[in-house]
Parts: sequence; structure tokens; C-alpha cells
Amino acid sequence: MTVPAAMPAPAPVSAQDREALWRVMEARRDHRHFRPDPVPPEMLARVLDAFRVAPSVGLSQPWQVTVLRDPARRAQVHASFVQVRARERRSFSGERRDLYDTLKLEGILDAPLGLLVSLDPPDGPTLGTGGLGGMLEASVLCAVTLAWLAATAEGLGLGWLSLVDGGDLGERLDLPPGRPLAYLCLGWPALTLDAPLLETVGWARRTPLRVHDTDVTP
Repeated sequence: MTVPAAMPAPAPVSAQDREALWRVMEARRDHRHFRPDPVPPEMLARVLDAFRVAPSVGLSQPWQVTVLRDPARRAQVHASFVQVRARERRSFSGERRDLYDTLKLEGILDAPLGLLVSLDPPDGPTLGTGGLGGMLEASVLCAVTLAWLAATAEGLGLGWLSLVDGGDLGERLDLPPGRPLAYLCLGWPALTLDAPLLETVGWARRTPLRVHDTDVTP
């Protein structure tokens, strides 16, 4: 594949745009508390539009997004969460389990919308997947991250729920083809989070990035 010689260079990003991007990235939080107010359709459309511009291995766009508005359907998701949380709880003991029991780990019934993001790979081989494994899944999760940033820029809250069983959801809900990888609670945040919630409650803290630079002599 050749690139046309006359292709113009990309325009430089302004300092204001860089600062705005960093404000959004630093403001992003994993929300669990939501107001019941509906999300305007145009806002939801802009959040979902992040999937259009998201990177994907081999330009495969291997995702499927199901929007869940019906409280009864979201109650089915919540039932799956309750089962998985009870199972995970047994992984902890003592004070750690006591703290775990106090954590609010989802906003399934509080948020007005749920977004179920599934892996829906293309038929046949995909360019770029012959080396490192999991690149189709990684593409889906990259797209979710961009949608998270888009929601933050809209002033919305998004909570990424992992404590559900994908197979169980497939049985409980009438879903299109695909393997569920992420359930996102989307709505107006009920809390202002100046720091990650798990850090605020004392569960964990951010740690500095560990960088191994092979060009630096020890």
C-alpha cells in the first residue's frame, strides 16, 4: 500500500486542545452513583459515536453495542451481578472482606441506561491478529475507553461493571450475536469524585508508572 505523495501533513494540535484533552482524562471517573434523570438522545449519540473513531486491529471494528433502557432487563443484569459479587466476595477475608461488603460496585438500577459492549469479530482471518493474542478484545476495550472519555466530556457519568457473567447474560437477555466484554452504566453522576472512589474509601491507591527504558544504562 502506497501513501499519495501529496497527502498533507496533519494540522498541529493547539495547546488549548491538549489542555482540554488532559482535563477530560483527569476528570474521568468510574461512577457508581447516578441520578435517575434521562440522558438526552443527542448526548447518547455522541457517546456512541466514539466507537466510529476508535482504533481497531485490522480496521475490524469487532464490537456490538446493545442499549438497555428497560428497568426489567437491567434488573436481569443486576441479578447476574449479585451472583458474581457473592462469588468474588469469598476471595477476600478478614478486614478486607468487611471493607468489600461496604463497597457500592454498580449502578445498574440507578443509571437510566446500560450499554452492553460485546465482541463481534469479523468472519475469516483479521489483519494484525497473527502475533500477540487478544487483539480483537483489546480493540473493543480501546473503544470503550474512548466512549468513557466522550461521556466525561458531556458531563455524564459512566461506570464500567465487570462483575457479571457473560454467558449468564446471554441466557437472561435476548442479545444479538457476540461475546459480552463490558457492561457500562451511563447517566448523570450523583457524586462529584475528585479522586477515584476506591482510593477515597481506602481500597487501593494509584502507583507510579514503572518504565523500563532499554536505552538507559543502569
